[in-house]
Amino acid sequence: MRKIIPLWLTVFITFFSNSNVMGNQYGNVPQKITVAGKIENYDPNQKIDLYANRIGFDPERIVTKTDSVGNFVATFDSYIPLDAWVYYKKTLLFLVLLHPGDSLFIQFDGKYDDQLELLKSVDFRGNRANANRYATIFQQMFYSDKNLQYDWFEDSKSIKDYNKNQYLQFLDTLQQKGNKLYDKFVAENNPDEESKKWAQLFVENAFYQNFDFYLYHNRKAGTKLDTTWTVFYDRLCNALPVEPSKYISASSLWYLSKNLYSYIQNKFSDRELLSAIENFPDSLMRQIMLTTYFNNDLEYEQSIVRYELDHDIADKYIKETFLKEPLLQKYFQIKSRIENPQIYTEAVLKEASNLSINQIVNDILQQNKGKVIYVDFWGTWCSPCIAEFPNSKIAEQELRGKDVVFVYICLESAEKQWKATLDKFQLGGQHYFLSNKQSAEIRKLFELTGVPFYLLIDKDGVIKESGNHLRPLVAKNKIKEMLK
Repeated sequence: MRKIIPLWLTVFITFFSNSNVMGNQYGNVPQKITVAGKIENYDPNQKIDLYANRIGFDPERIVTKTDSVGNFVATFDSYIPLDAWVYYKKTLLFLVLLHPGDSLFIQFDGKYDDQLELLKSVDFRGNRANANRYATIFQQMFYSDKNLQYDWFEDSKSIKDYNKNQYLQFLDTLQQKGNKLYDKFVAENNPDEESKKWAQLFVENAFYQNFDFYLYHNRKAGTKLDTTWTVFYDRLCNALPVEPSKYISASSLWYLSKNLYSYIQNKFSDRELLSAIENFPDSLMRQIMLTTYFNNDLEYEQSIVRYELDHDIADKYIKETFLKEPLLQKYFQIKSRIENPQIYTEAVLKEASNLSINQIVNDILQQNKGKVIYVDFWGTWCSPCIAEFPNSKIAEQELRGKDVVFVYICLESAEKQWKATLDKFQLGGQHYFLSNKQSAEIRKLFELTGVPFYLLIDKDGVIKESGNHLRPLVAKNKIKEMLK
């Protein structure tokens, strides 16, 4: 039974539904998308987050404004249709389908801690309400089937025990189960064409996500991609060509393009990579992978070198506005950060160029006597390090005014990219930039085998815990205990 939507939301629906009549027309100008709604039984201590899946780029976190009783709204621009993740209580999530110009209104019950129960309570109003109801029904069916859920233990076991052909069979079995579920969904619900297309692509993720995991572990093991790996490559290419009707399943296309890019990246040297992408046969996927190629340096390393060096190739091949314009905007944004970094006023940049590693460590301990010290070793080239910075910001804010200090030590990076990254994330705390020689010495001192790596030091200067597991949101709770 559908819940009654509040009057304010009904007015909002009417206004935006009438004002976005261009919702099905796409061109060179992005259009606004509005996602709003109401959470029944809302817990003010919980957050609702929205992540728009951007083809060619990583999912984008959209600022969501929520009031004290659970009314929320988020707006962002898009050139093309896409799907977006709605997160509640950090672990409950579902996808919604959106077009440029849409206003979609979501209502669900926040009392549930179970994803399936929450999905059953979801309802929609506004643009694409019916398509989203069908997409939600499919997600209920999908997440109800344990055979289709990602199992880290089983997949790790499969990677260890299966050769390439056996693992491909394992993935194809998952795909067959997904296809059966899709057929059942269509037969029982008679969904509209767009939600059918979206659901069909969604089941492909069983293959894409697991293959991504398999590829990652083989890369870590130093496995070279010989000709026998083409069986995976051919399987990925079966999903081509990329057509505009597939844009709505941006989450699936993101995984597909990521897999194809990773495969080519692992097969060719850095010098050959760009040429290999240029020669990729599918025109649109070539543009997507080239966007990924340039965006990786811009986004993760805050570097404009690759884009400036090969911008003629970007101009030659990347023609789609939804790829070309955001990439160009990203370039100018990073260029501005590098040339004129704006460091957060509460951040302290520590001069370390003439200090030994022992002097740096002593400086950290002496400057922060009587405080809990959380040390974050990172590099501008390390995407897992960068991915944790929004969480570091959350931890900083929650512990503001307490006897704790956040210390960030940047290793093996370029100084311009270091400052540009600090500009982007606006972190507080104390920041040390180490030379390559200093980086090697501090790695040896603390036995750092990789980054990110963290230290948690108590008020007496004793290291209580260390490791790459000590991510900011984990450390935050430990620090609270240490401060009691």
